[in-house]
Amino acid sequence: MNKTRAWIIAAAAIVLGACSTTPSQPPAPKGADLTGNWVLTTESQMGAQDAQMTVRQTGSALAGTITGQAGSVDYQGTVNGAAVAFDFTISVQGTDLKLDYTGTVEGDTMKGKAVFGQFGEGTFTAKRQ
Repeated sequence: MNKTRAWIIAAAAIVLGACSTTPSQPPAPKGADLTGNWVLTTESQMGAQDAQMTVRQTGSALAGTITGQAGSVDYQGTVNGAAVAFDFTISVQGTDLKLDYTGTVEGDTMKGKAVFGQFGEGTFTAKRQ
């Protein structure tokens, strides 16, 4: 009986020991931190336009202000790994126009596609200041 009890206690100790230790895993790669000031250049059929872009990042959520020749507008977006997306709405001659930006982040540069509602598409680049 004592041998059986010893085996049960030993087996329980091994199982508990195995459960309490987890294999060492490398930390997950940290996503891009886009917080800061950027110069956003949008290329369209009307040429290139530069704007100042402030970015506040909380987790994967982005928010901030884009300031260009027509004034300032607030935007919201997301970053997921290297993928970035943001959008905002501007008023053009009394009509609201939603602009959607999707692209990738590499270091201090963002680049991708800009969609100007029903008015077509263009490209964008942004560089951290």
